[in-house]
Amino acid sequence: MTELIKKYATLLILGLVLSRVLSAIILLAIPNLLTSELPDGGTSTLGSGYLSGGIEYLINIGFMILLSKDMKKEQIKSNLILIMTFFSSFIGVLIFLLSVAHNKYNKPKIGINE
Repeated sequence: MTELIKKYATLLILGLVLSRVLSAIILLAIPNLLTSELPDGGTSTLGSGYLSGGIEYLINIGFMILLSKDMKKEQIKSNLILIMTFFSSFIGVLIFLLSVAHNKYNKPKIGINE
């Protein structure tokens, strides 16, 4: 259980940092990416949050793949966790870890009478 917590804690932090840094690098390389010219001669610019949000959704797809592999190992069958991971990686990972903890600690223990 602690291995999963360490793994996903580092991946969540790396995913968040990667999405912000990658969007900053893209905007430095292509400064006019989010700027469009209006018909009257003016310009319209989107915020950089749209780009980092889009990159974050792509990273969330990677989290979905990792979670689906770990869900097979832990024998958890829930598509809802994967759907929640697409929209928020933190919430999806949190629910997955709670499900793993629930399965591990609430299994019925069968004692052998000797």
